[in-house]
Amino acid sequence: MRQENIKVNNVVRATETTLPRENYVSSEIFELEHRNIFSKQWTYAGHISQIPKIGDYFLHSYAGESLIIVRESADTIRAHYNVCRHRGSQLTKSDSGTVKSFVCPYHQWSFALNGALRRAPMMPDKDCIDYEKLSLHPAAVEVWAGLIFVNLDPAPAESLLELVGPPSECVQKLQPENMKEIVRDLLRVQANWKTLLENYLECYHCAGSHPELGIAFDIQSSYGQTADWGGSCFIGGEPLRKGFRTVSMTGELVSKPLGLFAEEKELPAEVTDGMGLLPVLTRVIFHLDHAIIHTMNPISEREVEWTTRWYVRSDAVEGVDYNPDTVAEVWRATNAEDKELCERNYRGVLSRRFISGPLNPIAEGAVRPALNLIEKLLTY
Repeated sequence: MRQENIKVNNVVRATETTLPRENYVSSEIFELEHRNIFSKQWTYAGHISQIPKIGDYFLHSYAGESLIIVRESADTIRAHYNVCRHRGSQLTKSDSGTVKSFVCPYHQWSFALNGALRRAPMMPDKDCIDYEKLSLHPAAVEVWAGLIFVNLDPAPAESLLELVGPPSECVQKLQPENMKEIVRDLLRVQANWKTLLENYLECYHCAGSHPELGIAFDIQSSYGQTADWGGSCFIGGEPLRKGFRTVSMTGELVSKPLGLFAEEKELPAEVTDGMGLLPVLTRVIFHLDHAIIHTMNPISEREVEWTTRWYVRSDAVEGVDYNPDTVAEVWRATNAEDKELCERNYRGVLSRRFISGPLNPIAEGAVRPALNLIEKLLTY
């Protein structure tokens, strides 16, 4: 558990470490994490712009599960496990599409958009089987400011809104529901998911490893910001250096201003907001002109997927208002650098000589609280 840092000669003494080596290499601990953490946590799945019409759906993969995210009505979005209630065949392998119902390709059992079994050939309802008992297995789903979040648990202990709270005044002004995805990058990182998490939660390494991010990102301010992160949720964006408008290679806008900011004659600097979910990280970052959403997907004790999506306002025109490569430039470079750092770090953790060393009490202040949360969840 966490120890209190103490001061010696007015210097904060480092007393905290990361977890013992076993926590990063054990398949048994990974399975325990799946049962107690992955299957019970809210994570980001996609944006409402991906399913604008009734019957529109997309697939979402997380923690070894495939979910169907589908619009049932103008006001209702469902999440179903992509598993037929007959013999388990996946209902669809297409990443996205539009359907009136889901028909299993194996034996043609059909399911309504709400998951209810509608037809099983040669097996009439009530006479042979009870259709009402064979609906698709649901997952929980909620929409927050146009962003779709899912929880593998169909009845989570806490709703997303209870966890995060309503969007801030700034987020409402940015109108993230009126965005569209323009770039998505997926990296498979050969490391334990907690190695990647720890890397994201600290910027002790940033000055020496992320020259692109350091152009507009205020590294020193981030130390104080992340020190306040704790629990399953944190609120806030990415601190910008004074006078900068967005995270880009110049600090200047790379697309049209989001939401109501487009109506302002004098654009403000340093607009930033967002939120994060822990311990399996979802990080939402809003800037004046675009948004970045990072998500983590644990694959095994030695592999994790890191996905980054970039969004601009829905009416922005490619080649006129933005260039996708320019919008993604900073974080694309940063992600590639972090992949190399994490994989090198994990190769060292695999050594039987590895013993965790002291954490920087200022620059790595968010690491131990997140690990404390993991340890707490594993004991439930």
